[in-house]
Amino acid sequence: MNLLDYLTEKDIFLQLAATTKKKAIEELLDNLVQAKRVKKEKKKDLLAQLLAREKMGSTAIGNGIALPHVRVENIKDIILGVGISVSGIEFDSLDSEPVYVVFLIISSQKEAGLHLKMLAHVAQLIKDKYFVKNLREAPNPHDALKVIAKQQKFLV
Repeated sequence: MNLLDYLTEKDIFLQLAATTKKKAIEELLDNLVQAKRVKKEKKKDLLAQLLAREKMGSTAIGNGIALPHVRVENIKDIILGVGISVSGIEFDSLDSEPVYVVFLIISSQKEAGLHLKMLAHVAQLIKDKYFVKNLREAPNPHDALKVIAKQQKFLV
């Protein structure tokens, strides 16, 4: 699996202003709407589904990372968004620390295997604290994508 098959510079948002989980997910969805990856009329429903998933258990896994994800109907391929926060987001993290990097994953209800594969792949990427540090320090989406591409090479 290659994240670059699902991610472009437009899908990376380096200036999350949100300080709460709901606002962060909403900002990322707004960015995906602007990037034309999510239809504007679907945003409200996606937000509700992502927040419902969060109620089952926080997707903030610790070390400043969150992986909000949802499987939905009527989607053809995985939609991936990345958000970076400088100040940190209260995300009900397992380690009670703020989240600085958010990987938002939206996939088809019919593709459970692909969804799990993407979650596992992202989880493998973010194990490397230097990857996370470099991603947080990327000055622009182009450089953030280069950081992701470079890390991908170690997983192949």
